[in-house]
Order: sequence, then structure tokens, then C-alpha cells
Amino acid sequence: MADFRNQERSLGQTRTDWAERRTALASERTFAAWGRTALSCIGVGLAATQLFGDLEPRWLLRVLTVGLVALGVLVLAFGFHSYRKSARDLESSGEHTLSLWWIGAFAVVLSALGIAGLFLVW
Repeated sequence: MADFRNQERSLGQTRTDWAERRTALASERTFAAWGRTALSCIGVGLAATQLFGDLEPRWLLRVLTVGLVALGVLVLAFGFHSYRKSARDLESSGEHTLSLWWIGAFAVVLSALGIAGLFLVW
């Protein structure tokens, strides 16, 4: 009888471990979706200068471009904040996720490229 209880506890712990791993993977996929959305906003913002280069008044195009790039950077910042919160919650339960350093570096590099792109297309 005692052996049966040990097996139940082991199965329960295994299922809990799997659930925590699925949660960690879901958090990583969610950050990837935020990153794709941010990249799309930045890309459309930078492409707008080429697509609508003869748009008058000129300030409208600049507002559109800067607004979309800024929206992309904000989306990326929100995605990083959300991932960081989930990762810290999972770390407290013993589950390992992608390093916050790598995720933060990705967010900073993508944001910097988007902002640098503004100067290239202007």
C-alpha cells in the first residue's frame, strides 16, 4: 500500500513539473509574439517613408513613421516586462527559463535598430 502512495506522489510531482515546463514554454512563445509584433510595427514604420515618400504634408509622414517605431519599442518593452514577471514567478518554483539577460539584450538591440532606422530613412 505504501508503495502505491509513493507512485501516486511521484506521478503527481511529474505532472506538476510538466505543467511548470509548459508554462515556461508558453511564456517564451508569448514573448516571441510580442517581439514579432514589435518588429512588424518598426518595419511598417520604416517602410512607410518609402511607400508614401511623396505624401503631403511632410510632417504627417514623419509623425506616422516615428509613431509606429515608438509603438514597436513600447510593445517590446511591455513584452519584456511581462516575460520578466513570468520568469521570476517560475524561477521561484524552481523552473528554469531563458535568461533574462538574453531576452533583455534582444529587446535592447531590436529597439536600438528601430531607432537607428529612423535616422537612415529620414
